[in-house]
Amino acid sequence: MLFVALILVVVALFQNVAVQLMGGESNTILQMTATDVEISYNFDTRATFYSSGNRTFFFATRDGLQNIASTGDLRWQYSFNMNQPIIVGNGDIIAVGEPNGQIIYVFNNDGIMYIANLLNPVLYYTINAVGYLSVIMRTHVGYEIQVFNPANPEDLSFGYRAPINDSNVFPFSVDVSDCGTYIAVALLDVETLTQSRLLFSYVRSVDSRGIPDGLIASYSFPNEFIFRVRFVDCENAIVITDKRILGYFAGQTTQGYNWNIPLHNRLDQVYVGSNIFAYVTGDRLLNDPFAEQPNMLRIYDFDGNLTGTYNLNGRTTHLSISNNTILVGVGRTFYAINSQGTELWNYTAIQDVLDIMLLDSTDTILLAGNTQATIMNLAPVTE
Repeated sequence: MLFVALILVVVALFQNVAVQLMGGESNTILQMTATDVEISYNFDTRATFYSSGNRTFFFATRDGLQNIASTGDLRWQYSFNMNQPIIVGNGDIIAVGEPNGQIIYVFNNDGIMYIANLLNPVLYYTINAVGYLSVIMRTHVGYEIQVFNPANPEDLSFGYRAPINDSNVFPFSVDVSDCGTYIAVALLDVETLTQSRLLFSYVRSVDSRGIPDGLIASYSFPNEFIFRVRFVDCENAIVITDKRILGYFAGQTTQGYNWNIPLHNRLDQVYVGSNIFAYVTGDRLLNDPFAEQPNMLRIYDFDGNLTGTYNLNGRTTHLSISNNTILVGVGRTFYAINSQGTELWNYTAIQDVLDIMLLDSTDTILLAGNTQATIMNLAPVTE
């Protein structure tokens, strides 16, 4: 069974470690210093974290959710019971559910927005930038996709509810545009595992202007696997396959994609931020004369234009974007890189670190381990 979600489970190092500030003529030595802000929890609480880089973060366990400022102050908390809470975020909005669960909580930084009660077990869900929740559920005959409107989540007659009763078709990814007008669905032919389809539809029947089922366009991808579709604004979506990264305008019926980035290497890591996206090249594809050097970070804007590159010295273990700052991990070393590919700083731990997240634009970091999390600041060394 496939579950796609963001789960942050890390092993942290709470040490003072010198890092090098890069760029320009400055050669200032900085130090990553642990603050007195620490959060302790039991290993079996399934702790998970999320931050959009606005100097707050969400902290979820089996017992509920907390919203905490980067100063360590508790802003609010909400109780629930889950065996395995999973946070899926988009900007300052998150959705918290669990595999095979039938309830999803949607929050922003001010607290609970709404609760989505599902009629069937959840397989996959996404949240858009204003709180539209898209859910893929398993039914007794196949699958169903449903969209929840943040303005009226209890109205199940609202918008898009699509049963998929063909057992040979698996809906693998779904997302709703920021204005709630369009929905994109990626489907996989499970009989052959070599055929994907991309559908764009209207969410609300009132917008469909008489189009049957609200379907705007359907695109086939022979011998290609779509594993992610993500809207980046009210109309434009990024589609990631095993062979290409493409940009689509959802309202178009015939033109197809607006831009296309061929992949000549396997994708090692890929991440879509709020204004840019980035990927790291993996192994070269066989018999591809245009294959690139592995372990290369490539950064793009949402028009498909390359804005920067950075050569990494090993296999990537982490990639994330916050406030246009890219964090890349290679083993025990983490790099902060701007959208032009310039290194801002790097940080090398003396123990394994599986994840790291920015709480602001560049210099406040949350490290979360199996039983403890701490906030660290980057600051000049005091002579």
